[in-house]
Amino acid sequence: MTESTETGTPAPRARRLFVLLPLLIFLGLAGLFLSQLLSGRDVSEVPSALIGLPAPQTNLPPLQGSTLPGLDSKSFAGKVTLVNVFASWCAPCRDEHPVLLALSKDKRFVLAALNYKDEPENARRFLG
Repeated sequence: MTESTETGTPAPRARRLFVLLPLLIFLGLAGLFLSQLLSGRDVSEVPSALIGLPAPQTNLPPLQGSTLPGLDSKSFAGKVTLVNVFASWCAPCRDEHPVLLALSKDKRFVLAALNYKDEPENARRFLG
């Protein structure tokens, strides 16, 4: 327990530590950020354990109640394939949907979709 004067205020040493603590935390964080900035690493590079390896084999069933095919990675062999993960509750998915529909008309690549944590009825309505 720290000593205090008769007026109930903390001792000068505790008060000094209380004032310097935020400054020390700030200086520590500033040093950490500065070291990251000066490290010379390319911050736009996202490391991945799968770069240079073949895509994993995938065989997923079609969306229930739809005429769309399932997702089978064997059908993508030798083709450039864009796999989009979507959900009807996802706001960015709604924004990108018109762009993906336009891209689906381009015959240079295959567009495949993967429904994520969504009810089949909601996914069908979203795709419709």
